[in-house]
Amino acid sequence: MDKDIDQSYSVYTNAIKRDLEKDAFYQYFHNLIECGSKYYKFSNKKLFKYVDSVWVDEIEQAIEHLEASIENPRKFIEEDRQIVNVALAKSITPESIQHLTMHGDMVDAVREDGTVIPNRILNIFKEESLNTYENRFIATLLQELLSFVNRRVDVIFENTKDELGGVLDIETTIDNYKEIINYKMQIRIEEKQTTVENDRQNKDIFGRIARIHRRVNDMANSNFYAAMRQYPTVKHPVVKTNAIAKNPHYKACYALWNFLHTYDRVGYKVRVFEQDPIITRNFERDVNNDIFLEYLVLKKFMEDSDFTNIHVPKQEPDRNPKFIRQLMEEILDYYGNMSDAEVKKRVMKELSNAQLDRRAAIRKEEWARKNETSTRRGR
Repeated sequence: MDKDIDQSYSVYTNAIKRDLEKDAFYQYFHNLIECGSKYYKFSNKKLFKYVDSVWVDEIEQAIEHLEASIENPRKFIEEDRQIVNVALAKSITPESIQHLTMHGDMVDAVREDGTVIPNRILNIFKEESLNTYENRFIATLLQELLSFVNRRVDVIFENTKDELGGVLDIETTIDNYKEIINYKMQIRIEEKQTTVENDRQNKDIFGRIARIHRRVNDMANSNFYAAMRQYPTVKHPVVKTNAIAKNPHYKACYALWNFLHTYDRVGYKVRVFEQDPIITRNFERDVNNDIFLEYLVLKKFMEDSDFTNIHVPKQEPDRNPKFIRQLMEEILDYYGNMSDAEVKKRVMKELSNAQLDRRAAIRKEEWARKNETSTRRGR
């Protein structure tokens, strides 16, 4: 891409140098630009991103074990023992009969054949439950890992998209004796930071982070994580139960837990370097060529395309830097409480008014000369 731009730029500038630099109107117009009021502002922002690979390495070592622990969680049979109306009992177990023999107040009658008629009975509900310490440890680890990864991904990939690249602001006012030309233009080139592929220097580490981010968020959308939200989280430090000490998946997750609770660095650096390059004479020449081209296009399609008299004596711009500096200091002193944009607006307005007054004075002088000439001829 850069080679293509360099080649096109060379073709464009060489064509102007070859075909236009000796053209009388081209030289005349450039002289007008030099003598007019000009404001050129060029800025350039570059993004630098650095990621500490330590936290990426640690998560990658443990993430498969965390996924395995979520896919195959520990379960146990949870009993819920309730005394219910006999009509609501779902099942009668030997334990229910044993409990009834010890609680005669729950019996309404005993028939002659020995049949017992109870009014209430012990009902035991049994179901599988995920509410183990190990599962709560895994769910809490996933919650903390999700926050850890998402915060860094938001900064590294999402929050650095905008306002990167180059900006060129141009404002100029030109007086060519027959017309006032006001030119105002801004061109902005913004760099995209939305995909991993856009950053070649860090493509590998960013690709690894993107994969971690996807896998962690997939686990956060699992049925296991949704079911575990009803149970309390585990506090640091983790109790190293028998299962956590011996199961290889839990051991890896335990190591990741301790890493997250001891890692005290941000883990990334995102810096935006802003430059205000000096506008060189070559840069200014290229900008003036653009103004010249825009002027030609507009005049070409106006009804009156008479280009004015190019044989007016050449003006010499005042290039006294001390005078310009003194003038700018006086302006800043006068408008000291205003913003830069407001000062610029006021200065451009005054320059435009001064040039309008100048044009009116020139016309007045020309009208006076014509009247004087007519009067002499009448005599």
